[in-house]
Amino acid sequence: GLCPIARCAKSLMNGPCGGSSNGACEINKDTVCIWDVIVRKKMDAGKLEDLIGVRGIKNWRTARDGGPRRSIREELVQGNI
Repeated sequence: GLCPIARCAKSLMNGPCGGSSNGACEINKDTVCIWDVIVRKKMDAGKLEDLIGVRGIKNWRTARDGGPRRSIREELVQGNI
């Protein structure tokens, strides 16, 4: 399988960023754009329609680190002003 989360410099899940050029990543020109590879493989297999549609948002709470970090600025919490 081709994992866009692990192999995309921006960890994009729902498609390419539009910044690649000739199949190379805009972040590092020596890196192949994984989304370019994914789209080409789907085209070759005649299954491009698999990429149409938007997947639901990822629930990062199930990730290894428990999701996005949260910081609370106590001075901004109501009642502390």
